[in-house]
Amino acid sequence: MNQAKKYRYYYEALDLIGCKHVSTPRQIKNGTRVFRLPFKDAWNQDIEFATYESGYVRKLVKLGYCPCYQINKKRKGSRMIKVESGQHKGYYYKLRSNERILIEGNGDRLEYLFNYIIRNYFRAKPRFSRKIDMEWLDFTAKWQYGEFGFDSCDSDTQDDILKRLQQ
Repeated sequence: MNQAKKYRYYYEALDLIGCKHVSTPRQIKNGTRVFRLPFKDAWNQDIEFATYESGYVRKLVKLGYCPCYQINKKRKGSRMIKVESGQHKGYYYKLRSNERILIEGNGDRLEYLFNYIIRNYFRAKPRFSRKIDMEWLDFTAKWQYGEFGFDSCDSDTQDDILKRLQQ
């Protein structure tokens, strides 16, 4: 599917779930698209997301000191930095950081945004909490910790599993 068809498809999908396109003419000229969810957050603020031509997808935050944060996927990165002055001049050190994976196409960015919104805001929550029995404890131990069962875990892991299931 080419980018234009994908963009149109996911634009209509966002429209179906109630997201509104609220970009200003200047943002559109710069390649930025802003979408607003049909409901508000806990502080009665609009929930908005933006896709940028540079490849970033961000959630825009109205309150607090951080105006927005990136929701692109991350990968671990590192690079070597040369020390220019001081006692260790001429040496190198390794700077570890997380790099964002940029999304190249308009359609791909909109697809990523749509999937993010569905996963985090429209996913069905379980109506009743599951009864905790040994079968469920064994399944959790195998799935999350790679153990053979709940009984084969050490006491700290067992406590961690029980805390997670009781939340």
